[in-house]
Amino acid sequence: MNKTSEDRLGMFIMLILFGYMTYKVAIGLIATVVTDHRDPLWELIVISRLSNLIFLSLIVWFTATRLPARGSVHGFLPRFVAVAGTFVMMAVVILPTVEIGATQRVVSTLLTVAGTILSIICIFRLGRSFAIAPAARSLVTSGPYSIVRHPLYAAELIAVTGGVLSVGSVAAFMLGIVWLMLQIMRARFEEEVLTGTFPEYRDYARAVPMMVPELKARYLLALRSSTDAAQRDPEPAGLPAGPESVKAIA
Repeated sequence: MNKTSEDRLGMFIMLILFGYMTYKVAIGLIATVVTDHRDPLWELIVISRLSNLIFLSLIVWFTATRLPARGSVHGFLPRFVAVAGTFVMMAVVILPTVEIGATQRVVSTLLTVAGTILSIICIFRLGRSFAIAPAARSLVTSGPYSIVRHPLYAAELIAVTGGVLSVGSVAAFMLGIVWLMLQIMRARFEEEVLTGTFPEYRDYARAVPMMVPELKARYLLALRSSTDAAQRDPEPAGLPAGPESVKAIA
């Protein structure tokens, strides 16, 4: 099977899977709107499921309209890691749940909503370059991709953290760790393809962190300078002495 046929087969399979997931989420959203009004977090749950529906719909759309691959990975492992990283968290539904408090439930739902909304922003910016398996279609370095090289995975990490907290079990936490390790491996495979296809990616990778935004060195230096100055010349508890105090009082 040539690369084009392989890419089209993968696209077809992903369209079926994500199309079905989109349908199920849409049905769940309708059921929530119709039947769950007594839940104190009803509005937040609706927003969560609506944002998830938008995210999945974008996956379906950009998968169906994605650009031809200019470069792709070789071998079974990168594809396995990509698929496993995409679907492994679905296993959370079969894990035993732990009774959680109202605060933890609110926090977990907020994290899920925030992560999903950020994922929507990232996938919308990635656009037709989106794919499940590591491939180079076009190089996107603007928007959230100017902050970190893999903002979609960073956003999904926030949502996954919310999902793990909503279950509350050690098994869910361990599953989240497995998901994170798979995403890191997946990102490495993607960067291997991007570096081989786009020579300028090396400079981009040196300048932009992988998944965690870095504080600017200038900000850190300014913060350190102000801290040192405060330690050398601490302000008294009352009004400062001198002409400026007189002006302030006057």
